[in-house]
Amino acid sequence: MPYATNRDIRIWYEVEGEGAPLILHHGSFASGARWRDLGYVEELKHENQLILIDARGHGASDKPHDSTAYDMASRVSDVTSVLDHLQIARANFFGYSLGDGSDLDWQNTHRPVSIP
Repeated sequence: MPYATNRDIRIWYEVEGEGAPLILHHGSFASGARWRDLGYVEELKHENQLILIDARGHGASDKPHDSTAYDMASRVSDVTSVLDHLQIARANFFGYSLGDGSDLDWQNTHRPVSIP
């Protein structure tokens, strides 16, 4: 399984498809697999390089016991760590719930992003 590391926290991700990079960021109490279960991966992978991320505390990513490890700045830098690990400078972002909040904060504090 591929992981990127952000301050000693391993963030799991999966890449599928070809085309413009598109981060799919799940909501609370879910994981990157949710996108596959709902059919998004099958529909979007033909025109996009999909990057499915398990947010910290979810799925196969590390689950720190310290509640301060779950602040928005850490969640946002997790996304950047995955992109840096993949050597991707720019990506589109699609998220809901927790993923949507990470998206909005990420675009305001990090590199350019497009929101579909």
